[in-house]
Amino acid sequence: MLELRNTILTLILTGLLFIGCAQDAKEITWEQVNSGSSAHLYGVHFFDGKLGWAVGSGGIVLSSKDGGKNWRGNDEKSIATYTLTHVNFTTSKNGWIVGKGNIHYTGSAGNSWKIQHQIRSTSNITPGILDLYFINRTEGWAVGGVDGIGMSTILYTQNGGGTWEKVDNPSDRHLWGVHAYDTSVWVVGEKGEILHSPDGGKQWTRQISNAEQPLFAVHFPHPSKGWVVGSDGLILHTTDKGITWKRQTNPMKQSLRDVEFQDEERGWAIGEEGVILYTEDGGKTWINYPSPTTKNLQDIHFNGDMGWIVGEKGVILRTK
Repeated sequence: MLELRNTILTLILTGLLFIGCAQDAKEITWEQVNSGSSAHLYGVHFFDGKLGWAVGSGGIVLSSKDGGKNWRGNDEKSIATYTLTHVNFTTSKNGWIVGKGNIHYTGSAGNSWKIQHQIRSTSNITPGILDLYFINRTEGWAVGGVDGIGMSTILYTQNGGGTWEKVDNPSDRHLWGVHAYDTSVWVVGEKGEILHSPDGGKQWTRQISNAEQPLFAVHFPHPSKGWVVGSDGLILHTTDKGITWKRQTNPMKQSLRDVEFQDEERGWAIGEEGVILYTEDGGKTWINYPSPTTKNLQDIHFNGDMGWIVGEKGVILRTK
């Protein structure tokens, strides 16, 4: 009888533990909010839990002061006529936006913008700038297309954008994403391209991805552990700074456009047809998370436990 009671008690406790884990996994719910725009949105960033910006086609810049519940557009004309691809703020007032060959800067929380850097092209084609990442208030990286001499675009600033320097690198491919952890920098792009610099961009090596498709985003929440996502649902993972990359199982085959981890275990990947993937075990298991949209999603950003996603036709999602 005692053994039976102990068995029953164990089953009850196990069941409660399972229910608790399931509830924890479902604590985050994504809701769609009204952006007030039908423009395609490609980048989103929140400085804190309240102040945020989103950018996209037609030079649109949206801003929010209440954690993404409400958004307002440019009070005056757009800062550009071309597509703006990414945005990053290091303080509540200092921010950068990138687009077609230009880096725009504001020191007034977006009340006014100026072109801080313009790529000088040796051909009629100006390479686009597709991603932007600031390690701290002064050091930032931007990556993009191939220039007139066949070299991929990698830009670096160490003085808050006062000057942007083009960094020599071994790639001749379109580069889609950049992320850094201390002095280590990773860049991903076309045809499975992964570049790594261990010393802040002085030296670059190609890492073996064993992939041929485009890689769109990279994120390292830890100096050795990182993830890369790409077309056809590809998810790559490393535990040794990219010396080796291994594929993780993904139940979906839609292209993934961005990836972000809240810590070493909890991570998100988003992409086409409204796909939102979630893991809480470092990518050993990815689940198809409930999504309120079927529109293509382009960028995800977390600040603490608050998250935001943007995509086509003005789609903005936020956690609640």
